[in-house]
Amino acid sequence: MNLREYVGKKIRLMDVDGQVFEGKCTDYTQALDNEPEIESIGIETVSGADYSYEIYENEIKSIEIIE
Repeated sequence: MNLREYVGKKIRLMDVDGQVFEGKCTDYTQALDNEPEIESIGIETVSGADYSYEIYENEIKSIEIIE
């Protein structure tokens, strides 16, 4: 899965527990820069919020770009 391609796009992500996150993918962190060494993306679900959700690749069940 190439998570880098989602940065800057509006996405819908479902995690392995069935929780859905929808919003803008704000950032990408490669595995070498994460502890544990798994790549991740940040999702801002509320526009202009001071926080985002960090989702690790192994927690993602499905992901799609939405418009």
